Amino acid sequence: MADIQQLLRDFIASDRAGEQPDPLAYLQRVRGVDRRELEALIDGYLWRAPRRRFDEDAYRSSPARPVAEGLERSLVGKSGLWPSLLPRLRHRARLKRAELVARLADALGVADRADKVGAYYHAMELGSLPADGVSDRVLEALAQIVGEPARKLREAGRALAAPTAGGLEGMAFSRVAQPDPAFADTETSSGVPFAAAHEDRDVVDELFTTGGPSAG
Repeated sequence: MADIQQLLRDFIASDRAGEQPDPLAYLQRVRGVDRRELEALIDGYLWRAPRRRFDEDAYRSSPARPVAEGLERSLVGKSGLWPSLLPRLRHRARLKRAELVARLADALGVADRADKVGAYYHAMELGSLPADGVSDRVLEALAQIVGEPARKLREAGRALAAPTAGGLEGMAFSRVAQPDPAFADTETSSGVPFAAAHEDRDVVDELFTTGGPSAG
């Protein structure tokens, strides 16, 4: 079993060296009570640690920017952790949003309405689509595309509305790398205003707004 104090010292040394260490990488090396103790120690250190001067230019080009923006959308939106998690899973699968949407629409049997599927999926990434309204059928199809269990996607959608016990331990989804710029999306929308998805209700609306295992 790794020594808690040594792990804390290693984390602090890495942070002071400007390496921006990931707390989860250290927490994963211990279990149970030791993990909770280390989590509290790291939290305490980060609370007391001097804040670095904000560099706006460096932030704009930093790979941490989309992560931070996704977390902000998660905190203020209706989709739980989806704004933070879904883009990262999509990048891990090496898919642009348009490619993922095309595959999702095909898997749902609505390839002819990919624009509408794209509007809803974009809302999931933005955090503006209520997570409970998205059907299990959508999440199961999405899970096959991004390689993450549908159950985990559902938990992520509900994470901030009903936090799981255990702090960071309860939020431990599959680790993914920093976003690859090659798969970043330059468009600001899916090409269809989200409101347009509601003009004429059809099976796509049912899949993304009524929830439950039998939608669609």
